[in-house]
Amino acid sequence: MKQVKLFGEVEPDVLPRLELAKAQVIAKQVETIIKPLCDKLDVVGSIRRQKLTVGDVDFVAVATDCNWGRIVQTLKKAKVICAGKSVIKILYPCENILFQVDFYRATEQTFGIQEVVRTGSADHNMWLAGYAQSKGFRLKYSEGLVKDEIAIAGGTEESVFTALGMHCPEPQLREIADGKPIWLKT
Repeated sequence: MKQVKLFGEVEPDVLPRLELAKAQVIAKQVETIIKPLCDKLDVVGSIRRQKLTVGDVDFVAVATDCNWGRIVQTLKKAKVICAGKSVIKILYPCENILFQVDFYRATEQTFGIQEVVRTGSADHNMWLAGYAQSKGFRLKYSEGLVKDEIAIAGGTEESVFTALGMHCPEPQLREIADGKPIWLKT
């Protein structure tokens, strides 16, 4: 249902979920527009985990300050929800309504930890954080895998899992069943 704000502005309809194939189309469209502004750019979240439906399109990006600011300007058709130094959230046109697209800013040193965290799932992230703590580490998306206040891994996903003594699981296996990641059972 549309709501009318002060001065008669009509709120656009926003899709709460979208089928994977349609979300992948949006991701590709946005990626094509944004990629020239980024040193690195990857699709993460539910799309990367290949969920049947997704609630938004998520990206992890490495970009200069100047280019980070240009992302919003480049997506002229989008409605900006928030545009900060580390997160940009927009509503992107899709089938005459809008769908949320989020950008999470990383550095070369934090790109991998951002991929881990932003790919999820949330339950997998909680399990992984608990596992890291049991081994004397902390997962910090803004720093990496930290031990004794020093980031020891985080540039790649593989470095994070390797530092924890594990192989790097495929994104679609990053779900929890019976209190454990399903990839531990394979």
